[in-house]
Amino acid sequence: MDERIEFNRLVWHSRRGMLEIDVMLMPFTKHFYKDLSAADQTAYRRLLDCEDQDIWEWLRGFELPEDPELAGIVMRVREAVGDLSIPTE
Repeated sequence: MDERIEFNRLVWHSRRGMLEIDVMLMPFTKHFYKDLSAADQTAYRRLLDCEDQDIWEWLRGFELPEDPELAGIVMRVREAVGDLSIPTE
């Protein structure tokens, strides 16, 4: 499939309908996704398959996913969009 079409689908799928999530995922997708490793791109697509409430809690730092790949991509999103309240533990 055409890479541009696939990327546009990913951008659309990154729109969650919850503004608090959209302001983090949309800029990340548009500005950072293409530079991710293949493994991180896969993890990001898996993140988008998760429930909005879980994504919200992870992106705000209330908790992290148990899955290490998902936890890693959540941290990448938080760092990329300037969330400076990342816990160090």
